[in-house]
Amino acid sequence: MHGMYIPDFKNPLFLLLLLPYAAMVFWYYFRRYHLREAAVAISSRRVMRERQSIRVRTYRYLPALRFLAIFLLIVALARPGRGVHYSSVKHLGIDIMIALDLSDSMMGEDFQPRNRLEVAKQVVRDFIARRASDRIGLVVFSGDAYLQCPLTVDHAVLADIIDEVDFDTVREDGTAIGDALSLAASRMMDLKGKSKIILLLTDGMNNRGIIDPETAAKACAEMGIRVYAVGIGKDGLVPYPATARFLGGQRFMKNHFDETGLKEIARITGGKFYRAASSGVLWENIRDIDALERTEAEAKVYYEFFDKFQALLIIAVALFFLEILLRSVFYRKVP
Repeated sequence: MHGMYIPDFKNPLFLLLLLPYAAMVFWYYFRRYHLREAAVAISSRRVMRERQSIRVRTYRYLPALRFLAIFLLIVALARPGRGVHYSSVKHLGIDIMIALDLSDSMMGEDFQPRNRLEVAKQVVRDFIARRASDRIGLVVFSGDAYLQCPLTVDHAVLADIIDEVDFDTVREDGTAIGDALSLAASRMMDLKGKSKIILLLTDGMNNRGIIDPETAAKACAEMGIRVYAVGIGKDGLVPYPATARFLGGQRFMKNHFDETGLKEIARITGGKFYRAASSGVLWENIRDIDALERTEAEAKVYYEFFDKFQALLIIAVALFFLEILLRSVFYRKVP
C-alpha cells in the first residue's frame, strides 16, 4: 500500500466567493482614493500632515484587517487540507521462481551478436515487467544451484540482481537441473497461493547435482508446481568466444541438449516445453507462458482527507475581533 499526498480543498466551490470579494475590495479602494472629495478646504497639505498623529496615520489601514479576515474566512469555508490517496493490490496467488542456467555452454553465440545468457537475461527482465502483481524469485545454477532472490514484489530489485549475475556467479562447472528445480520448489513449499510455477531456462542436459530432474519434477508435481521449461540454443555446431586455449578466434562446439528430459519435466508437472533457437522465438515462448499464467489483480483505492482549515478560521476570527477592539478603543471617535 502506498500513499500520494496532494494539496486539496474539500469544498472548492466556496473559492468562487473570492470573485465578488475581489470586486468589493477594488470598489472600496477605488471609491476611497478616486471618488472621495475633501469635506473641508485647507490652504496647504503641510498643515494637515503636521497635525496627523499615529492614530490618524494608521487608521487608513484598519479596513485591511477586515478584508484579510474575510479572505481567510472564505478560504476556511473551502476547507483546505491534505488529500491522501491510498492504493492496494491484492495478490491472487501467482508465485513464480525463475531458474536460470549460468553454465559455460550459455556462452554460445548462436544468438549473435549476443550470447545465450545475455538474451535470456533480457527476455526474463521483459517477462518480469509484464507480471507487476506477482511475486517472483530467482535461482541460478550451473554445477550447483543458488538462491539469488527470494519471492518478492519488488521487481526493481530483482531486475538489478538479474543484471549482475554472470558466469562467475556460480563457480561449479556442469548443469544441475534437478538441484535447481528442487531449490526453487523449496522456496514455494509452504505458500498458500493458488498457482505456483517454475520458469526453467537452460541450454544443456543434467550432468551434475544430487537430485535427478525426474525426481525433482515429481516433487514439484506433488506441491502443485508447474514447470515451464525453455530450451535455449540451436542444434549442431555452435560458435563460442575465443579463450587462452583457442587464440585463433571463435571455436565451434556441438550443442548437447536433452530435449527429451525437459519435455518429461514439463509433462510430469503439468507445464509445457518450449524450444528457442533464436532470440525472437525465445521471446515469443516467454510471451506464450505469460499468456497462460495471467491473473487479474484486484486493486482498491482509498481516499482520506485531513482538514487544515482550523488555523485559518482562528486567525480570521482573531483579526475580526482585533478590528472591533481597535475601533472601540484605540480609534474610538469622540462625539
